[in-house]
Amino acid sequence: MQHVVSQLITKKSELQGQLEYYKRQVKTIEQALEGINVSIKVFTPEFDLSTVKSTNFTGNKHIFKKGEAVRHTFDLLRKEGSPKTTSDITKYLMIMKQLDPEDQELRNNVQKSVLTSLKKQEKEGRLSSSMEKGVNGTLWSLSN
Repeated sequence: MQHVVSQLITKKSELQGQLEYYKRQVKTIEQALEGINVSIKVFTPEFDLSTVKSTNFTGNKHIFKKGEAVRHTFDLLRKEGSPKTTSDITKYLMIMKQLDPEDQELRNNVQKSVLTSLKKQEKEGRLSSSMEKGVNGTLWSLSN
């Protein structure tokens, strides 16, 4: 029972952090919009700002160029010379792209993309995966 409560407290803390992060994001966007509105009015005072409709925003964007994540993954594995977990590779790639690895939602999205890429490279015989006792997740290494 205590384990369940502990997990719920951890999840609550994580969600509170996400909420604070997104509130800051919303405030920043609102300030930018206000600045743009003022600028529009300077150039065209009679313009009706309410006529501007929002464009569809999905939040998805391509973080890596084609082949970029794979190239950096191979560089990491060559440089380190030891197997790395999917999580380690994801964190490394996020730092390379100057993304915040503490942003859990972004990290999850990047990790899904990275995992798809890793599995494709494994299928093509360039990487191999293994599970080791005591290691949380799959270990990836260059194929021999």
